[in-house]
Amino acid sequence: MALRRPLWPKSSLNRLCTSRTDLSPQAVRCANSKLLSKPRQRHLATHVATATATAPRQHHFNEFLPPRDRTELDDVLSAVQSQNPDLLYKAFLQWTDILGNPSSPLRDAAIEQAQELPGPSFSEILRSIDPLITSRKHDVAHGLNLTQGQTQFTDTSKWVDEFGVRDHHRQVLRGMQILMEVRTGSPYGLTPADFEVFLRCAGAAADYQATKNFWATMAPHGLQDARTAKTWTEFIKSRFLIEPTYYQFDRSRVAVMARDLYSNRRPLPMATLKRMDNMRHSINAFKREPWNRRPDELDEDMRRLLRRRIDFRGYKGHWVRALYYGREMDEELLCASLIAFARSSSLHSIKTLILENYYGINIVEDAESSPGNPQISGGIDLPPHSPIKPTEKLLNAIVEAFGSMSHIPLGMKLLDFVSQRYDIPIPHETWSNLLNWTYLCASKPFKPMRKLHGDFQSTFTTAADVREVFNVMTSPPYNITPTFDNYDIYIKTLIAQRSFGRALTIVRNDILPFYEAVINDYELAVQDEILQNDLGPSPQATHRRHQAQLYKDHIHHRISSWFDKLLKTASANKGHRDGAVMKTMIPNLVVEFADFFPHQIRYRTAQGVVQIDRPEATRRFEWVRRWRETLPQKKAGIHARGKQGSDEPDFAYPMVPTLRLLEWQRRPRRRMDNLGRAPKDAESRSWWDRLEEELVL
Repeated sequence: MALRRPLWPKSSLNRLCTSRTDLSPQAVRCANSKLLSKPRQRHLATHVATATATAPRQHHFNEFLPPRDRTELDDVLSAVQSQNPDLLYKAFLQWTDILGNPSSPLRDAAIEQAQELPGPSFSEILRSIDPLITSRKHDVAHGLNLTQGQTQFTDTSKWVDEFGVRDHHRQVLRGMQILMEVRTGSPYGLTPADFEVFLRCAGAAADYQATKNFWATMAPHGLQDARTAKTWTEFIKSRFLIEPTYYQFDRSRVAVMARDLYSNRRPLPMATLKRMDNMRHSINAFKREPWNRRPDELDEDMRRLLRRRIDFRGYKGHWVRALYYGREMDEELLCASLIAFARSSSLHSIKTLILENYYGINIVEDAESSPGNPQISGGIDLPPHSPIKPTEKLLNAIVEAFGSMSHIPLGMKLLDFVSQRYDIPIPHETWSNLLNWTYLCASKPFKPMRKLHGDFQSTFTTAADVREVFNVMTSPPYNITPTFDNYDIYIKTLIAQRSFGRALTIVRNDILPFYEAVINDYELAVQDEILQNDLGPSPQATHRRHQAQLYKDHIHHRISSWFDKLLKTASANKGHRDGAVMKTMIPNLVVEFADFFPHQIRYRTAQGVVQIDRPEATRRFEWVRRWRETLPQKKAGIHARGKQGSDEPDFAYPMVPTLRLLEWQRRPRRRMDNLGRAPKDAESRSWWDRLEEELVL
């Protein structure tokens, strides 16, 4: 598939495209349709503007402030009616900033206006910025797992804060907290549906403290008895990070590590515990930003917060309280409870309290006679209109729960049993989720820690299991068409097993046509923004270009990581260092896939280390030398055992010494936030040169 227009000579994409002349247009269209398939987006109903909501109000403040014909709330309502996500986001932040700024002269009038806003109009504003309903429109990185490694190669750090959470979600949460305080004095008050939106905003921002505050605030508003199963479900999802949006599409943030399973009731040998702690401290030393850490306690990971099982911090207490209050049970609440129990690896509670009590499914595991081969039976018949009748939601919850606990074999067997027992076809989303969890459990540091914790067949996952899942999902009777994310996992697994030929065949036949289509989409977005800016600023065109640009950078980084992994895997094998891989294959790959290699390449051969400097290559990052300090980290509990006052809240817990390190870091090239208007002067080359660099990156 050729690009619509050739890029500049210094771009290596020309070599990328011309090297694949053997692909037919039919093959290209087939590959793009397989990988570019996206789910349909939900559209909200158009807000019907009333006279009170849209009529401009004139507020007369002090003598020094002239009257205004339009307020920030009018801008918000106008953006809701036009369904413009960019205008709505900016207007919402401006409105809530004034409401939360005590020094603003506009605050008193804005508060009065917000309190007089009718309940349906206020609820429509909240729904229009709901993170789960409208996240595709507002979040440019929706659906992408932005890793710390990616922020070193591409300009993606501007979309997340220091904890790895989307800036958009954090800012929306601050605005929601302000609105909740302002509406406290309103005669219209708040509804349970409003608090459900608040809970979803807290979950998207990964703020468990805000989740608890929103839930507790319902009682002073007189809504304690108005809580429904839906309200309870949203609280559980937000508190235990159930939705992928809540854990930022990064499954490693909620996966249970074997080190967190340690308890005094089932102690490990001291040597094993120390080896696990050495791994934990090594990970902390290499981590530059406190991603997935608690903002109030930087030395504690969010996984440590979710692992607790007892009292109010564990989910079992919430489960008992829900039963005590007599909440009606439906499938969505059962699915959320299934995953919430898995956050603390409460396998026994999942078997007995949910699967056995509600669905009559019995799981029997005999560790002596048949280890790793559980027997599943039962399954009661449910009426067609039963609120707990299993659907595709239960299948996905089973994969999410058992995958996060590293019980992949049991999860696959239970998935197949429920699918056949209740005649539910396994959707692509569930297969993709299972493949992702299998790969995560077979990767570092989860696999080595599980092996140290106990070489149990039920929780030990290898690369062969990843290939088995991929082969099953793509074979009859399922015949799932792999997406780019599925191919990403499969190719990394093939490279880890040194199946280089099969991995490169997939890259040439399926990945390159898809990447060229992504480039075309990005170029169209750039052209559209330039044409729109010629008439005036277009936030929608800029937002679309940001989405296409971020997705293109994400795909390019994933492909580049494959070749980097291939070089490291081949360099670590003695046979490859002295064979045709290093003598023939690697040099040919550098020529064929030049755009996916950095400007400096290093790999080992039998004769030594080869370093290739490519001054003509696109430099997407620069090396800088910087000092940094390691993040705070607590020592194991054995170091505090027996010390006086160790059970007190203000006990000075033993900490790992902080190290000051001098290291070379990658600094990515910064992208343009706004392209602006193209200059009419033909001699103004600086703008065109900058645009050229943007397209080549």
